[in-house]
Amino acid sequence: MGIRFTSYIEPPASANNLHASFEPHFAVSSLNSRLLETADSGGSSMAMTRTRRSTLRRAHKDRGKKFITYGCRHCRTHLSSSVQIISKDYRGRTGDAYLMSSVLNVIEDKVETRSMLTGEYLVCDILCHLCKKLIGWKYLRSDNKDQNYKEGKYILELQEICKCH
Repeated sequence: MGIRFTSYIEPPASANNLHASFEPHFAVSSLNSRLLETADSGGSSMAMTRTRRSTLRRAHKDRGKKFITYGCRHCRTHLSSSVQIISKDYRGRTGDAYLMSSVLNVIEDKVETRSMLTGEYLVCDILCHLCKKLIGWKYLRSDNKDQNYKEGKYILELQEICKCH
């Protein structure tokens, strides 16, 4: 079907987008000279300059990375992107699943307590917004302190999603 809320999925990184938010690649040499000047003068902005330099390096490294958009297998409504994947090592009702930090175009169903391999959780099923098929669940609360990182996160079952092109 397509994206219903287009602002939630990040656009692919392109050379134009990177240069709009970062200085050009030659700016690293000027950063190095400013770092040396700051170190010689004993200024306190040296840490900020180092942070900026590492940000420029990261932007250069991420330039060629692509992401995948995941959608509902039944109606192809966009649900999330590969940038949102926290872990691919989860099991759902139908098999393998992904732990996602955020999803869109979903409806939260009834809240229930569910017993799983790692403990008891308060969860709600999530349904595709368009076709209303079950695609996973959302962790609402965990009684186990070691599993609190899952609270507010989503499970998308691989049998219920597909890659959208």
